[in-house]
Amino acid sequence: MLTARTRKRWRLPAPPEDLSAGESAAGAEFPGFPPLLARLLRQRGHADPEAARRFLQPKLTDLDDPAALPGCAAAAARLARAVAEQQPVVIYGDYDVDGVTASAILWHTLTALGHRAVTTYVPHRLDEGYGLNAEAFTQFADAGSHPEKPLVISVDCGITAVDVAAHAKSLGLELIITDHHQFDPENLPDAAALVHPELEDADDPTPLCGAGVAFKVAWQTARTHHNTDSLPDAVKRLMLDLLAFAALGTVADVVPLVGENRVITVHGLSRIKHTGFVGLNALIDAAELRAEKVDAYHVGFVLGPRLNACGRMGHAKEAVELLTRADAVRAAQLADFLTKEHDRRRATERRIVEQAKAMVVERGDDTDDRRAIVLAHEDWHPGVIGIVASRLVETFHRPTILLGIDRDKNQAKGSGRSIDGVDLHAAMQSCADHCTRFGGHAMAAGLTLPPDHIDAYREQLVTAVNGLMPVDELTPEVRIDAEVELCDCQLPLFNQLERLAPFGRSNPKPRLLVRGAILARPGQRMGGGGKHLSLSLRDDHGTGVRAVGFGFGDLAEELPAGVAVDVVFQPKTNTWRGVTSPELHLVDVRVVVSA
Repeated sequence: MLTARTRKRWRLPAPPEDLSAGESAAGAEFPGFPPLLARLLRQRGHADPEAARRFLQPKLTDLDDPAALPGCAAAAARLARAVAEQQPVVIYGDYDVDGVTASAILWHTLTALGHRAVTTYVPHRLDEGYGLNAEAFTQFADAGSHPEKPLVISVDCGITAVDVAAHAKSLGLELIITDHHQFDPENLPDAAALVHPELEDADDPTPLCGAGVAFKVAWQTARTHHNTDSLPDAVKRLMLDLLAFAALGTVADVVPLVGENRVITVHGLSRIKHTGFVGLNALIDAAELRAEKVDAYHVGFVLGPRLNACGRMGHAKEAVELLTRADAVRAAQLADFLTKEHDRRRATERRIVEQAKAMVVERGDDTDDRRAIVLAHEDWHPGVIGIVASRLVETFHRPTILLGIDRDKNQAKGSGRSIDGVDLHAAMQSCADHCTRFGGHAMAAGLTLPPDHIDAYREQLVTAVNGLMPVDELTPEVRIDAEVELCDCQLPLFNQLERLAPFGRSNPKPRLLVRGAILARPGQRMGGGGKHLSLSLRDDHGTGVRAVGFGFGDLAEELPAGVAVDVVFQPKTNTWRGVTSPELHLVDVRVVVSA
């Protein structure tokens, strides 16, 4: 029965000492708010009505002055001088969504300010790898037809590129670095300006992404160029439009959607479909989102993957071109190309996922005494194995490393992903003697090692993770925000909860629990191959609500009509043929067993 195969551990919220008194207090503290919304706001750190209103109705005036961002004023002053002198500028970006949109933000700003010699550069993921590349700077130093060497500004990378920065300086190149990644404060690159939210001692630095940092630099550059904090109307409109790119980067880079990031995302998402940028419009049309209300989901799972696809499967320069200099005809071609690359990436990912899952089972790597997975194959595309590692973490709930083997280079190169509570980078340090190179952080890392070291590396990593991860953590945990009655699951409440959006890191979708709902009919399979589950729930009050479980189709036969179930779900609204109704998106389900 279903009760014997519970998928997840449920962590219930600590109840108030007196639930009715707690709900009453919530209503008193947050007048005009439904008690459940008030409780969720408190749980997320918005403990008073004013903080709650700032969260629910973020204003652009809530953004910090860009000059307060460490290094931003110096970078802006140097960029403004380059505009005035028409010194060539090279924007050196990263190949992911954050880097691509950050590049677009600066390109549009400098171009709008009248600069006629702005170019972009993005490294090839496989040939050059992440970050600043010394050979590229050697190319930049060859000024070609222009008598002056360019000013180079990095976006979303460079803060650890000490050697490359020294190389650039030796070539007579000035370098501005803008970044948001981790760095060693004792070993910073020598550059004309360093822009990073954490460069100065701040109690609570803003965790901006690369595009967020670039937006601040663009804003301050415009103010410096015009020598005023009150920008001309045309430049104000540009800054507002650029929030769409900043929102794309913010959501795609999975930074916390609170504080300034929430302001950027809320206002940027509202402008995505009303943008004047030709390339962004072409991307929206290619993704068939013109009729949709574009939200964080569409950025994370529809638009973002298209921008990422060419960087994973080939070269991200096409994505940068789409969002910068492409005209309408070229933009349509590029958007179509990115969509095809996205489809090709998905097909490649699906193939490797199925192959890797089978390997896990065949090898017995899903057993309790093997709490880490290390797999390698010669036929795995290096641009997608990081995504596949994430899929295996979702399935097997343990740290996972996937490696692609290149026999010609006699190396295995790959990516790892982890789960909350297990520091993958710390575990990898115990295996460092097998690696040619590795790096990353607690949740994600990359590595290179000789193929003949893979087996020994696997065993050493499994031993290390077994020591970090108790066996009960192999079962994923679901943190439940609140319990509700089925009769509460109506449009008015769900619409109120939607005010918490956009959802993402540090602001997840609410997870609610309903106990003892009755199945009005047997569970039904739905979707391609019957992979998904549809349930019709009712209660003693006559309330009927539909629940959908994506990937839960195999449970249909275990859920007969009349059985009582407890369900954990995320509240959603569904519009079909002009009718909007509440819908429960299942996170987990348990059959209630009578005593």
